[in-house]
Amino acid sequence: MKNKSQGLSNSQTTVIVAMNIIGFAVLFIPQNATELAGVDGAFVTLSAGLVSMFLAGLIVILSSRFPNETVIEYSQRILGKPLGKLYGAVIATHALVVASHVLRGFADAMKVLLLPKTPLEIIMICMLLLCLYCIHGGISTIAKICEIFTFPILSIISITILFNLPEVQMFRFREAFSSGLTPFIKGIPGVSMAYLGYEILFFLIPFMKNKKSALLSGTAGLVLPIFVYTGLVFVAIGLIGTITTSELVYPTIHLSRRVGTSLSFVERFDILFIAFWILAVFTTVTIYLYMSALSFTRLIGLRNYKPFIFMILPVTYILAILPQNIAHINILTKVTNYTGLSIAASSIPLIVLSVIRKKGDGHNG
Repeated sequence: MKNKSQGLSNSQTTVIVAMNIIGFAVLFIPQNATELAGVDGAFVTLSAGLVSMFLAGLIVILSSRFPNETVIEYSQRILGKPLGKLYGAVIATHALVVASHVLRGFADAMKVLLLPKTPLEIIMICMLLLCLYCIHGGISTIAKICEIFTFPILSIISITILFNLPEVQMFRFREAFSSGLTPFIKGIPGVSMAYLGYEILFFLIPFMKNKKSALLSGTAGLVLPIFVYTGLVFVAIGLIGTITTSELVYPTIHLSRRVGTSLSFVERFDILFIAFWILAVFTTVTIYLYMSALSFTRLIGLRNYKPFIFMILPVTYILAILPQNIAHINILTKVTNYTGLSIAASSIPLIVLSVIRKKGDGHNG
């Protein structure tokens, strides 16, 4: 493990979590929220973010009981080796599938928005090669990349929200809460899936410099995505309405194009938005591939994850290219989302079991 002088700082932990969440979902979060919750989409997005922050806090509490181990190792102490290894294999496979899913979604979006004549294969291979270079540097390199990218990515999204905010028509929210709690009950689980990415906290605690502040810095990583996602949904509903937003494939791109009409010195602001969005996707794919490589390494009892990177990259590419149509991609989306939410929620029974069986938090065995 890293020693204290080499560990992740509090701010690095926060930006890793934030950049793992703010990725591909930025393009379609308004469509997803309005489809699930209608005019209450913005409020459901905020509520889903708070639920996700709560789950992230539970993950940190669980992992803090085993400050020098990742979830792959301490799950075997809590559940026993056979069941613990199975649980770890699920997490490793999930991270790999999510990386391939985001990679495919990114390539499809690039084909539609920017590179219509470029083959999907070329787009995906270029992204994987860039991720390979970053992952090879380890968690410290990933943290520095996230630190560098956080400000420009958040700036471009904030400009998109702020320049559209004055044009929001508040009358579009006149029916908010008219359906009672039903939209919240139905919408929160679905919208919560857009916040997935905080599962990286299962792995970050052993690498942190100040483990005592893990809860604060870990949950703080949800604050930025909550503001970003809630702001985008609110502006989209207020500008173009619930029905139109739910029918657009990439409503956030529509919002960024409207900014170009306000900024006379930027003719195509949407191109600038896409350029920085690519950086967000890059960090997400990189972190999930790192999670997968590290998980498979720890599962078989090794410490050096770098050889596994070269093994999982071809698998990631194959999984990304397999879906033949939008129906297959939608099925994969549902599988990865529900699996990710289940993994995050599994921290609750694991905490209970670790307390009952007196594992971690100063206990031996």
